[in-house]
Amino acid sequence: MMRRTSLLLLGGTVAAILAPGCDSRPTMRPETAKAIYEIARANNKPARANEVAFAAMDWSLGNVPFNGSTLPLTSPNGKWLAIETGPLVSPATLLAQPDSEVPEFTGIEIWTIDAIAGRLDPYLKLPPPLLLGSSADAEGFLVEAPRLDGSRWIGKIAWDSGALEWLVKDDNVNAFGTLGPNGELAWCSRGKQDTQFSLVIRFADDSEMGISPRGGEWLLPAWSTRSSRLSVFFLADSGVLSIMSLDARTPELLQDSPRRFDIMPGGRRTDALQARRGQPVIQGLQPPLIEEVIFYHPSQRSVYVWLPMNIRKDPPFGLSESSTTAINDPSSKGYLVSTVRDLRWQDPDNPLAFVRVRYDTAIPRSTTSPRIPYLMFVQDMDELEVRAMVPQAPSSTPQAPAS
Repeated sequence: MMRRTSLLLLGGTVAAILAPGCDSRPTMRPETAKAIYEIARANNKPARANEVAFAAMDWSLGNVPFNGSTLPLTSPNGKWLAIETGPLVSPATLLAQPDSEVPEFTGIEIWTIDAIAGRLDPYLKLPPPLLLGSSADAEGFLVEAPRLDGSRWIGKIAWDSGALEWLVKDDNVNAFGTLGPNGELAWCSRGKQDTQFSLVIRFADDSEMGISPRGGEWLLPAWSTRSSRLSVFFLADSGVLSIMSLDARTPELLQDSPRRFDIMPGGRRTDALQARRGQPVIQGLQPPLIEEVIFYHPSQRSVYVWLPMNIRKDPPFGLSESSTTAINDPSSKGYLVSTVRDLRWQDPDNPLAFVRVRYDTAIPRSTTSPRIPYLMFVQDMDELEVRAMVPQAPSSTPQAPAS
């Protein structure tokens, strides 16, 4: 495994979950505060220079509708939010399977995020049937439109105007669109009578190249946010589910042997869907330091990180047990990891070294906004609470309270 950083966990370090202007704690006598400070100093050893910890404060921006399945897409600058509205969509429809139902009551809403006022506001609605995609950039986000004749189109909706541009519009079933860092597009396509998907890549110059299934089918591609590499799942006819990393700079390089890791035998399409869910491709964010692919491992039931360009060809390494999603933490060299119990910051070199950020499940997203560099989604019945989070610089020793 390529070593990313060294960390010694600071005992007792957790995120401060505070709402600005809503501090309801009782006042404390100065002598009591000083005594508590002395106890804290005695129980916390000074951190060495190379020790890293994560601390943050977060607050609620408001709630948005949630169908229980599809998480919102966010703009890289943290000003826009796209959500899918309507009833729960079946896995067959999400996977664009033959004879899957058309989600005639599923639409899209765009919301604005006001970092200064600390609020969310509905901006506009787009009528059904539209499915929210899994990729966005500074200009807009991807959607899919299942049609009554069995075909499916891929479009891009502008954040600010709601204008819909059809990027892939033909008689085929087109799904799983993903935006590249230089205006590229990749997706999976099949004829209406076919059962397996091919992979299609549209380069920055608008030329296209298709790759046939070759003994299986391609599923759920995702562009890197660091380079023009493309990761994609391949489900072999034998049932082996693999993840591949392709050099997609040119058609010629695409034909080179891909980097490959076999995830599991006995795989199904729903395993590939589960592996990619919760890991959208948002172009325009701070890229990771090295080439990596983050995915959920269906049989290990936790999030794994694959370094496809590692010269030692190491297998993917797991993050926290029972983790469900993860993102890079741009403010450090670790990961913000959502588990079934909490949200934590994790040292990539040691799955046992982590800082608990929040004591319930929250899905993190990073932005380029200096006011709200992170967003979090917390399920609240049939809604999602959207929270802003700001990291706080950790201190090596406790600070004395004011007298």
